[in-house]
Amino acid sequence: MHWKLGSVMIFCLASCSVSGEGDAPQTSTKAMMADDVQPTAEVYWNAVQYISDENGSREIVPETEAEWQRTEQAAQQLKKLGEDLKRAEYAANKGTDWKDFAQGLVDAAGQAEQAAKAQSPDKVLQAGGTLYNVCSACHEVYMPAPSGLSPADESKPQTSE
Repeated sequence: MHWKLGSVMIFCLASCSVSGEGDAPQTSTKAMMADDVQPTAEVYWNAVQYISDENGSREIVPETEAEWQRTEQAAQQLKKLGEDLKRAEYAANKGTDWKDFAQGLVDAAGQAEQAAKAQSPDKVLQAGGTLYNVCSACHEVYMPAPSGLSPADESKPQTSE
């Protein structure tokens, strides 16, 4: 079975300013996604992989307490980022579903955290799939791919035929 939940994720959702409570804007949503959400999700997704390719089949799973802790911390950070996305600064000028998508990230990250705490590779892989689906659903609304391209192919130039 070829599984690698990888970096199909985010470069941006939208371009609104983000700020702390009463602080000047610190970063845009696009920067937060690229600098925080994407790399953190990749840490979680890359923790457990079942790979089948020209080199054969192999699995990657956390083997040490430190590796399991890193996986759990990634889930905790994603939960925090989801909570941040629900703040008014992020939700401004977004659709009414923005906070629902952010809550979906919080909920999926909570499941991911529990899977990592249980040190269950199968549960981590399943939770990673749920995280991916939550992100993809939001991207369909807030970061649609150009016509004819999948999200992974966005950076490729479109050709006219």
